[in-house]
Amino acid sequence: MTIKIDEEYRSQRVFSVKLIILRQFLFSKEKSSEIIKRYSNIYSLSDKDSKEMQSILVKGKDELIKIFNQSVNNFISGKYLREIQNPDLIKYSYEYQKNNFIKEIANYVKRYGLKIPLHSEYDAFLFGENPAKINFVETLIALEFENLISIISLQEGVSKPHKNTYQGWEIPSMGQTRSDFITFQVPTATIKLKRKLINLIEPNLSYESFRLSFKGKEILIPEGDQDALCKVLFRDKKSMLKHWSYDEILEAWGGNYENKDAWRKVYNAGREINKKVAISTTIDDLIGVKTKTTFVNPKYLPSQAK
Repeated sequence: MTIKIDEEYRSQRVFSVKLIILRQFLFSKEKSSEIIKRYSNIYSLSDKDSKEMQSILVKGKDELIKIFNQSVNNFISGKYLREIQNPDLIKYSYEYQKNNFIKEIANYVKRYGLKIPLHSEYDAFLFGENPAKINFVETLIALEFENLISIISLQEGVSKPHKNTYQGWEIPSMGQTRSDFITFQVPTATIKLKRKLINLIEPNLSYESFRLSFKGKEILIPEGDQDALCKVLFRDKKSMLKHWSYDEILEAWGGNYENKDAWRKVYNAGREINKKVAISTTIDDLIGVKTKTTFVNPKYLPSQAK
């Protein structure tokens, strides 16, 4: 069983390196020999596997693009896992890692903006719980293939310090010592988020049938003034951008509001909506409630509405 698992990991590694080498050969200015040497060292490929990679790169560009596209599609669809039995490899499919990435990347946007540096160990949690199981570069390539990101650079960095498992009588491999901890080369990348991904991670904001959708939550709004106010403020993009006077809101409601205190109906409705939103999301200022105007707070508007 152990032999089978080891072979599956080797097969997975060879598939991954093939994808990376093809991408770098097609879209970077590096020589094929340099690319193969670099990634063979990082992924500890055998001489046989390295020679197989070299034999692929002598093909024409059109054929290489075809092989690359097919390889990425196999990774995205999970086709390459069909012969795999190891549950860890099956769990860490592209779909699983992609969903984790989409869920977590918004925190990086707050820190870095849309251009983000990534380290395959320090940032591994973006793709899943177990850093040893993720497909760092392969997943980035697939995300780029799906037009969710662009890869600005693929490089190598230094790993975290790892405990040296060599015994005193063993001869360390090249680049390693008998010290208590060792480091080695690991992939790093700089990526840029594209509009398709930004649309996925931005908060949805909409209103329909007594339900306010915001930050992944559905907030129930009661019939009456609160519902009436939401129908005006969230009617369309133009309405969400507008600063409404209370008179305009009352006019939109269509009633006869000659009472000089009628504005309080709008004011109170806005405050009550904010209380409900705060309970579900901790955000208490979705609706701006001023002395003479009310509006959707611009900082919570999806960019396509701005």
